[in-house]
Amino acid sequence: MIEEIPEAKDGPRVRSAERRPGGRMGTGVGCLVLLGLTLAAVGHVAVQARHLDVALALGHEQKLHGELLEQQRRLQADIARLKDPGLISAMAHERLHMGPVEPGDIRAPGQPAGGAPR
Repeated sequence: MIEEIPEAKDGPRVRSAERRPGGRMGTGVGCLVLLGLTLAAVGHVAVQARHLDVALALGHEQKLHGELLEQQRRLQADIARLKDPGLISAMAHERLHMGPVEPGDIRAPGQPAGGAPR
């Protein structure tokens, strides 16, 4: 409540609102509201920071996934190349010095190396 004090010599004086016994209650409520807003802001920042961490981890895992897919593609191409009968034959000839099989070199299991059946 604002009221003028008539006995002032140098002009009207304005007296501020009189303090009530529970006048500090408004300050406490204001502090609680401010604390609540501060906690909400800090929580929001923490959630955003966690979101950024998860996004960075996801980007790293997606990069790793792409690298693994590329490695899988290369390995499948290598497997297909190594299964080629012409390559197998060429490697057997070059590395193992193997040649074509002659009909006389074929024997049944249990047959002596001489070639005559029992």
